[in-house]
Amino acid sequence: MIILRSVSLLAFGLCLTSCASRDIYPHFENQGEVLSRKWTYSIEPISSSLTTSSMEYVSPILHENTLVFGSSRFGLTALYPKIQRARWKLEIPNGVVSQIETQKDQAFFTGGDGNVYAVSLETGKVLWTYALRNPVASRPTVSGDDLFLVTSDDALLSLEAKTGKWQWHYRRRNTSGPGIHGASKPLVIGDAIWVGFADGALVALSKKEGKVLWEKQLNNNKRFSNLNAEFVESAGVVYIPAYDNALYALNAKTGNPVWVRDDLGGANRVTVAGNTLYAPASNGYLYAIDAKTGRDQWKFELDQGIPSNVIVTEKHVIFASSNEYLYALDRSHGKLVYRFHIGYGSGFSGGLAFDAPKNALYVMSRGGNLLSFKYQSK
Repeated sequence: MIILRSVSLLAFGLCLTSCASRDIYPHFENQGEVLSRKWTYSIEPISSSLTTSSMEYVSPILHENTLVFGSSRFGLTALYPKIQRARWKLEIPNGVVSQIETQKDQAFFTGGDGNVYAVSLETGKVLWTYALRNPVASRPTVSGDDLFLVTSDDALLSLEAKTGKWQWHYRRRNTSGPGIHGASKPLVIGDAIWVGFADGALVALSKKEGKVLWEKQLNNNKRFSNLNAEFVESAGVVYIPAYDNALYALNAKTGNPVWVRDDLGGANRVTVAGNTLYAPASNGYLYAIDAKTGRDQWKFELDQGIPSNVIVTEKHVIFASSNEYLYALDRSHGKLVYRFHIGYGSGFSGGLAFDAPKNALYVMSRGGNLLSFKYQSK
């Protein structure tokens, strides 16, 4: 096992509207139109009785010729991006509170009303719901005929994907003390499910019956122990960002460490492209590191805020900040080539959606505006 250490500390506080604007690249000029803004679609209430004060953090997703996105204020919308016209809208009491999972022609997510939803992507019709005591922050995982998700009170549920029928559950004892909003997305590896919990525990369970196969504690005794980020498996290694300021690379068969970085944890999933792993860290940096060794190739400091998940193209790395900016970097050395300023006091709390065949990029702002960009690869 390789352990790489650094003296840098994790900055947990998201610098949002209360922070003064910061520009650490004051003389930067965009190097051509890597991204050109095309249109903006503003979410409108489905019902006038719904409030409009929440922050939007659900990422848009692409399904065939439509763009599907959830709102924590209004519900679920399917949009034809070519003509910016809604295909259908579905009102959800208290909005959509989890990221959206799709399989074939169905969308799965949880609402602020404490229900799990299965919705037809063709019609927007609710196929089934499953009632929970609390809203769920984790993105569901669909594997074959099964749906798995983690509740806000640290329980892993297994439901029948076609009907929403309960199959089994595994409950973790709630932890006391401070925590981070959210829950991990279950990762299916073979016949096992990997799940992270608020107490820093990584647990592998059998898919069929929820039997515990093994358990490991991934927590360096820091203030926050949550394992909320989406796990990523690539080439037999599982990459897990954690709020204890660490990024773990674990053997997918045994769960044993391959390497550990104790300076770049967070809540957003990493992306592996070739031999490089791109890690959005909660200390305000995006890291490009060697996926096999965990050693830095380059790192980029954001003006302010926390980086989103990244889109990796042949030449560029594209991502958003929780404060004000959308960035494009040169993939080979991490130099800034394009920056878009959405406006003071705003930013991006969700992820990006990229339609590679059409070179179209979509991102939802915190204020509920869906932005479309044209990507120029040259």
